[in-house]
Amino acid sequence: MKSTQFAGAAFRQFARQQWSNASRSFSSPAIRRILTGTAGGGSCLLSLSLFGSSSTGSYEVPKRDQVPNLDLIIKETDALYNNYLIDNAYAILRKHVSGQCTELLWRLARVICEKSKLTKDKKEKEALMMEALAIVEKALKHEGPEGSFGAHKWYAIILDYVGEIEGTKSRIKRSYDVKEHLEKALEINGSDATTWHILGVWHFTFADMPYYTRLAAKAIFGTPPSSTYEDALKHFEKAEFIQPNFYSTNTFYLAETYDRMGKSDLALEYYKRAFLLPVVSADDSQIHTKAYEKLKKLGVKIEELVK
Repeated sequence: MKSTQFAGAAFRQFARQQWSNASRSFSSPAIRRILTGTAGGGSCLLSLSLFGSSSTGSYEVPKRDQVPNLDLIIKETDALYNNYLIDNAYAILRKHVSGQCTELLWRLARVICEKSKLTKDKKEKEALMMEALAIVEKALKHEGPEGSFGAHKWYAIILDYVGEIEGTKSRIKRSYDVKEHLEKALEINGSDATTWHILGVWHFTFADMPYYTRLAAKAIFGTPPSSTYEDALKHFEKAEFIQPNFYSTNTFYLAETYDRMGKSDLALEYYKRAFLLPVVSADDSQIHTKAYEKLKKLGVKIEELVK
């Protein structure tokens, strides 16, 4: 898809961890063609590899004397990112790391986040994600009075990935800020499908939290975040309404949510859709495999789907 990334981010990884825990005792970002799961790797709350939407949303345009050819740089690097040419986008954006242009800084943080998700070296992954966090924090520091949709969105995504690195306790603690900045991003630009998706993952994750995990969180935080599958569904459906079939992960989450709500026919339909969507990004590959496993358990003959 294009535009990533909770992503993705956003909590998809966290959600996948919860799904895994549930299977043992008791699912995560670019977007169509990202979220690395990110986010989190594959499933940061937001995990958003979030190449979900080709649209980057409205943005504040800094004074032209600050960054020559700003519009051209934005257009070119967004196109590279949306086609998952991360290194190419990075080569252009890294030149602006010492500047104060919010719109270039959050885009630089975005591609560094993707670079983190792509590397298999744990230390390098962590170092890159912390670098991305520092840069997106700088982007927020210099946003204008109109606010920056992308800065808030990617701050939320990257913050969740950092929480994932730091552990479950940190991730839950940071989840309040994650939700706040996602909602702020939607206040600025309510037509971005990936942000609706990521916030949907946030709601799904806490609705899906096992009872024993919720008790542990309550002991630590007093009043941990909570939500419902109905809230999650509203966000996933909104994302799909804005941009149909934009992100295989959103399709899969629709299936998961319908499944939790006891709507088995709809769940089956969306597992099939998720399986059949194109595989372009790391997120797509993970979702393709997860949908395949779900369909096999449900007795679906995969060969009939791919005729």
